[in-house]
Amino acid sequence: KEFMLCPLGHPDKFVRVVGDDRLCVQARDEVPGTPFRDFFAAARFSLWWLPEVNNMCRLRVQASAASGVEGGSHLAFGQSGDFADKREAAVAVSSTQDVKQNNVIAQASPFSAGAYRFEGAFWPGRLLTFRPPADLLMAKAGDDGGDDIVDFLLVDFSAAYKYMTMSEVLAEAVEKQNVVNTSGGYVKLGDLRADLNIRLYFQQNLGSAVWNNKDFETFFEGHYEQWDFDQKRARVRLRPKEEQQQQLTQPKSQGDSTPRSAQEGASADLLIVAETQAEVIRASLAASPEDLGGLSLPVLVRALERLGGTPHPP
Repeated sequence: KEFMLCPLGHPDKFVRVVGDDRLCVQARDEVPGTPFRDFFAAARFSLWWLPEVNNMCRLRVQASAASGVEGGSHLAFGQSGDFADKREAAVAVSSTQDVKQNNVIAQASPFSAGAYRFEGAFWPGRLLTFRPPADLLMAKAGDDGGDDIVDFLLVDFSAAYKYMTMSEVLAEAVEKQNVVNTSGGYVKLGDLRADLNIRLYFQQNLGSAVWNNKDFETFFEGHYEQWDFDQKRARVRLRPKEEQQQQLTQPKSQGDSTPRSAQEGASADLLIVAETQAEVIRASLAASPEDLGGLSLPVLVRALERLGGTPHPP
């Protein structure tokens, strides 16, 4: 079974392979510019169970699983050779087959059902540890651990889609539609609203119906640097990366490309384009009660979801 390692109490952070052998614990907003699929491809692990001792295993980088039983890369620790004299050691990705550096014992967390901790099979008391903000260690457990986290959730990898942003879901749908039509990259809002993945995203992530055309219009105009929205024909185009860079570096004109929320001064419209908890709070404080009262139910539901933080898979 493929999963993501998520430290308990940090539902937006995941253990990731960075570079060739480095391991970090990161949230998506800590690596801006990293596409959704690239972020989670580096957070994909599996357990390789070993028969010698009950619950003994190795944490395997899933990308190397095709190497077979005697190959592949695993989480390894104590490679400096003097681990016995230290309280902790860095954890890295390695192809070593040294059982003292690879093997761990999986134990159920005593604090949270469904969470696990991993103890060095040959190093009693040394646990896989997340030390904020981003370090992954094999360290001795103790009362003076500070903010150290030793319990991890094994989040089913199929749940990674729950962490997609609205823009990423829409971009995938637009690219898929462009394969079957020849409209110069433009996709009608009606086709987007009918897209199965978009409908599932609203239903499962936001718990609401798909936005109406007005809501989509406000979203696209609020992200004008990424989306080219044609209001007259109710269609939208994903700008190429070069064009997105130009939009970010060039001064905005007073024409149609100016976000409608800026043109009309409707602060409540910012709730539709808000992607983070902080943006929702700022937009809510700036809007008048009359503006908020005029918002559609899907927009309000999405704002409440953002206020609650990143949704955590069950």
